[in-house]
Amino acid sequence: MSALFPYQRDTILRAQGCYRSGATAVLMQMPTGAGKSHAAIGGIIVPSVSQGRSVIFAAHLEEIIDDAAARVAAEGLRVAVVKSGRKLAPNAQVYVCSTPTLARMLERGEALPAAQRVILDEAHRAASSTNRAILTHYRNTGALILGLTATPSRGDGQPLDEFEQLVTGPSVRELVRMGNLVPCQVFAPDRVLERGVARDPVELVTSERMESRAVIFAPDGASAQVIHERLCTAGYRTETVLDGTPGEIRRGVRDRLKSGETRGIVTVRAVIEGFDAPVLDTAVLCGAFTTITPWLQAIGRVTRAHPRKTHARVYDLRGAVYLHGLPEDDRVWSLAGEQGRSTAERPAGLRTCRACHAVTPPVTRCPRCGSTMLADPRPMRVQRAEMFEASQVPVGDRAARYVEAVEKKLIERGMPARVAGMRAREKAPSWVREALAGAGEAQRRAG
Repeated sequence: MSALFPYQRDTILRAQGCYRSGATAVLMQMPTGAGKSHAAIGGIIVPSVSQGRSVIFAAHLEEIIDDAAARVAAEGLRVAVVKSGRKLAPNAQVYVCSTPTLARMLERGEALPAAQRVILDEAHRAASSTNRAILTHYRNTGALILGLTATPSRGDGQPLDEFEQLVTGPSVRELVRMGNLVPCQVFAPDRVLERGVARDPVELVTSERMESRAVIFAPDGASAQVIHERLCTAGYRTETVLDGTPGEIRRGVRDRLKSGETRGIVTVRAVIEGFDAPVLDTAVLCGAFTTITPWLQAIGRVTRAHPRKTHARVYDLRGAVYLHGLPEDDRVWSLAGEQGRSTAERPAGLRTCRACHAVTPPVTRCPRCGSTMLADPRPMRVQRAEMFEASQVPVGDRAARYVEAVEKKLIERGMPARVAGMRAREKAPSWVREALAGAGEAQRRAG
């Protein structure tokens, strides 16, 4: 493993200082692409093992698990992978574990690997029942816990109270200045769009970004499939990566992106975490992205440094930039309070160039094209509608509404009704398919 960057060493030293002052659970934040796993392996795992301590590195995604295991093995340490279908290997110095597997072991009453140090990747997910159970188990054994995340912010805005101290690394702006990340140009409409998108993502890519390596974040699986098919028909070869895409296929997609066999990928949220392909240079955001974590994580897929790119482009087709500020804004992170808030005067102060559609700070001339046709964003329109508690709606009814909405959207885009109905059901999330299957079984029994 290559040596740590100075900022990585500094962040690790400050985390160790928290332990010396009495903390038992520390959350370490560094932006996507800063090398959190690299820092944890070189700065925590290797020294801990050299002192005779056993270590666990836990994550929820197969790509993260396999990558971490390979990096640990490259350090000459005895590493064992703990995930479904594998026997628990004895005498390992480092266990790289699947969090779902550890949780199932706890439920069955099986013994978990012993460890004095526990590292949890993507630790903004620490509040999930799975992660809470794991952290509680190891905290009760006296292990010290280190969480890793680029975005220490829960989607529900609640505190990350699984940790006692937060250590933040360099900002995105600082990493761009050091050359570890590339600067990012954001293009967006002049306001937050309540529904729909400002441009057709397929038209955008085929008219302006045919030479790019793009990742398109569709609003749902059915839309992702339609976008993929249209792009391939237009000569821009893409592959879809969805939640159910097996790990070996995801790794193959990454290799084909690198070789150029595949130009881009279409997804919903499956590559927001754990998918590192530095060759990607363009992100097209079609979803609402109303919370800070997925928005920054999605943009982080294209800001990693790579020899073939000098900057990244983000097409924010719903205008979430006005909710969160520019990607390079300095941010206030905390375990409680205003997580991820931009320290800029206020995101609403951003302006949009009417000539090139770049989003800029409040200036009189566009720094990208020189135009003086800059517009202040309009306030988001609020529509009145009756509210109801979704949990009171039977799951079968919610599943039927989901399929109906997707089917309607596909028909509006020109797909035949019969094909749209089949596609909406085939590409629906697992909970929708299970609910529909259960409803069908109930009808057969009644009949």
